[in-house]
Amino acid sequence: MSCVAWSLAFAVAVAGCGGGGGTLTGAAGSRGGTSGGGGRGGAGGTGTGGASDPATDGSNDADADVVRLFMRDANNYTAAVSLTIPVVQTAAGIDLRVCWNGLAKDLQCHDIAPGNGIDNVAFLQIPNMTRAQVAAALAVGQLDASRISKYFDYHTAQTPSTPCADLSQLRLGATSLVPATDYIEASTTTYLLLFGTGTAPGVGSRSMLFLQPTSASTVNMVQAVDACAANAFQLAATLGEPLSIARTDSSRWLLDWGQVTRDSFGNAVSFAKLDALQIGFYQNLTAADLQARFVDIDLIATSTYEIQIPVDARSVDLAGARLRGTGAVFPGFTRTDGVWSVAVRCSRCETSQPDVFSVLQPE
Repeated sequence: MSCVAWSLAFAVAVAGCGGGGGTLTGAAGSRGGTSGGGGRGGAGGTGTGGASDPATDGSNDADADVVRLFMRDANNYTAAVSLTIPVVQTAAGIDLRVCWNGLAKDLQCHDIAPGNGIDNVAFLQIPNMTRAQVAAALAVGQLDASRISKYFDYHTAQTPSTPCADLSQLRLGATSLVPATDYIEASTTTYLLLFGTGTAPGVGSRSMLFLQPTSASTVNMVQAVDACAANAFQLAATLGEPLSIARTDSSRWLLDWGQVTRDSFGNAVSFAKLDALQIGFYQNLTAADLQARFVDIDLIATSTYEIQIPVDARSVDLAGARLRGTGAVFPGFTRTDGVWSVAVRCSRCETSQPDVFSVLQPE
């Protein structure tokens, strides 16, 4: 597990293993400014200037007429985040009752409904890290699973009519959590509860809570805290330089992100985990609107075209993208009543935030 990172970018995820590999070559200059800051608390203004000049290189392609379009760090967005996880003191060593029926909205302030509700409750024991260190690591996807000494979870489908469980009901395989030994007062240990959609460990968290067992408390039951009401998660996105792309000439749609070295948080890109590319169109919106509403970047799209990325690939032909829901062929960047974007992400990590995102400037 040492190569698995627990990350939160609107939702907690298990990131895949694998290094970034080498970068492709090809020089190109750029011009123009970047967008200003923004996020859920309000948008910054957009900058001025043009799009990046794409480098081209067809030498590695089966069809020499296909032109490779490069994305670079200058095109990618950056993000500043803060994660404030509520802390609840309880009695130590007891079989704590945990309930989640009070959850209405998740970290992104999206509704938690029966169809996408709480499927899993997880307990993490993390030694030698403070709560502040754990929150900071989660916020930028840098909490390594090797730091987690114990993990137990409970699948809510076991008792669907009861939105509560005791700590002793949480398990890992055949091993159950033992409160008398696994939930004790310890100044060097952090305890974390995750409430998530789906049952894969660490994936799809909608809310979270730090537990602090102490002899000074007699509390024997805790309620999950509504993450939106607690204002737990904040994000400010800054868009990079827009990327010029041919509007209808599909021979110029081979998109290559191999020269992007850092994700939005400044972490090294792990190309092996990137498995999905999305082309988004946002009718009647601008780049400034996307920046201001980045937490909802998937929800506000008018149309989304998707394509699967081969394992450890650094490029795909956008002509292969298909419309989400219908499978319709991507028609090109013909619409001019809005803004286009491209996102490269890890779908199995279920992070709402893509690793790579750029506004496109069709020409």
